[in-house]
Amino acid sequence: MRFILFMAISFSFSAVWAQPSSFGSAMLSESMISMAERSNFERTSTFQEVVNVIDALDASTDLMHREILVTTEEGRSVPIVVLANPAIDSPAAAQTSGKPVIYLQGNIHGGEVEGKEASLILMRDILYGDKKHLLDNQIIVFVPIYNADGNDDMAVDSRPNQEMSPMLAGQRHAHGYDLNRDGIALEAPESAALMERVILRWDPDLLVDLHTTNGTWHGYSLTYAPSYQTAGDGATSNYTADIMLPAIKESVKGKFNLDFSWYGGFDYRDWPPKELRTYHHAPRYLTNQMGLRNRMAILSETFSHDRFYKRVHAANVFIEEILEYTAVHGEEIRRINRAADERVAASGFGQEQGVEFEMRPLDEPLDLLSYKYIPYQKDNGETDFVRSSELVVIKGVLNYNRFEAAVTAKKPSAYVFSGRFEEVAQKLRQHGIPVEVLSRDRLILGEAYMVEEVKKQSFVQNNHRNSLLIGKFVSTERTFRTGDFYVPMNHRLANLAFYLLEPQADDGLAYWNFFDSALERELESGSRAELESLNPIEYPVFKVFP
Repeated sequence: MRFILFMAISFSFSAVWAQPSSFGSAMLSESMISMAERSNFERTSTFQEVVNVIDALDASTDLMHREILVTTEEGRSVPIVVLANPAIDSPAAAQTSGKPVIYLQGNIHGGEVEGKEASLILMRDILYGDKKHLLDNQIIVFVPIYNADGNDDMAVDSRPNQEMSPMLAGQRHAHGYDLNRDGIALEAPESAALMERVILRWDPDLLVDLHTTNGTWHGYSLTYAPSYQTAGDGATSNYTADIMLPAIKESVKGKFNLDFSWYGGFDYRDWPPKELRTYHHAPRYLTNQMGLRNRMAILSETFSHDRFYKRVHAANVFIEEILEYTAVHGEEIRRINRAADERVAASGFGQEQGVEFEMRPLDEPLDLLSYKYIPYQKDNGETDFVRSSELVVIKGVLNYNRFEAAVTAKKPSAYVFSGRFEEVAQKLRQHGIPVEVLSRDRLILGEAYMVEEVKKQSFVQNNHRNSLLIGKFVSTERTFRTGDFYVPMNHRLANLAFYLLEPQADDGLAYWNFFDSALERELESGSRAELESLNPIEYPVFKVFP
């Protein structure tokens, strides 16, 4: 009997150990576990450790397609991972499938590592866990470690708001560029490659950009924002803000009891806060530019003061629930995007569209969840604040999370400019905007912008001191020559072309100094200097109004 009992117990334990993992038909290998997980979330992954996990996941699946985004300045080949069922090995195949393409991007700032780690976990859960159904109705494109060089430039002081968790984290920039401010100029190799290899090639219906906040002590595990509506068609941004994000927020609360809400910051020195303010609307941020492309986008910001494992969990939960939503509503998302394409291409000319914008509150005030601040008087008589450990709800906070046009301009039927501006034509094409070349001389009616003043920003941004042009439009005609550039506006990217070429656009090509050399005046001794004021000079891009 003892022998039989022993054998029964032994068989029972053997059966347990022989059972398949809950993640699939076979036990996961150690190489499929991220370095963050294996280190008990004391470390974040290096670039090579990310690639090692992707290699391990790829070894036993036929659902993964891989490409190279870019080889960085330091020689790292940044991976693009495409998951689909059945497998998809090209954008043409994705288009033929009719499925929406969802793009998840982590680590654009090298020290904000949560999206990178969450992406690895999600890929594993899809391929070997209980999330394989997420591939039934959609194609998922991952770039988990976009800023590879910044990620590996790790230091103990790069992210002080992250409460020493993990101990080492990478740097925000990539060789002097903030990649999250390079969506217009596209000067960094990573930015140019992202536009060419992902945005234009795979044409994602939804982009999700994964970040971590810089320090506001709100009470949320994660905050989010849509692509802010500016000169673009409003349907894509409105759907994201009003339909998709509220549904995902509710789902996360119900499944995981995590509080997510609108992204923004407040001034604790005016306690209790009366308003929450989001970030800038400009399309230099790729999430915002997607709206001008008639596509949807979501900004994700985990809470920097949470412990590392909590931040990774929040990011993982968010992207997981986004994909659960898009798996069900993908056809609706594609339909909204394509309808916006058609409206923009057929919209004609003459309507007023915004070129400068001001932040405005939403109609509905926010009940803000925040850590409480306590005012006290310092020995020198000044008032200061200390943050308590208590979470409080502050009702009726104005939620500044939309933008309205402060300055408008008329949309033309086309833009035309001299063949001398080859760099401008190439930049437009780099964004996917069609540019034609005149085959004969033409007398063209329209408007010229007469520049009366060029203001320069007082700070340097991505190696630029940006320009703000002050002047006025005049109705006139101009003769353009064979070889000059002609930009029609009867295509789906017309709103982006408008924003890039308008002289007053607060984030267009003029703002990024592409026309400075044409506007500068020669001063004494032949040296060039920044214009502060001048007699009117014609902006080099002419607006066509037939």
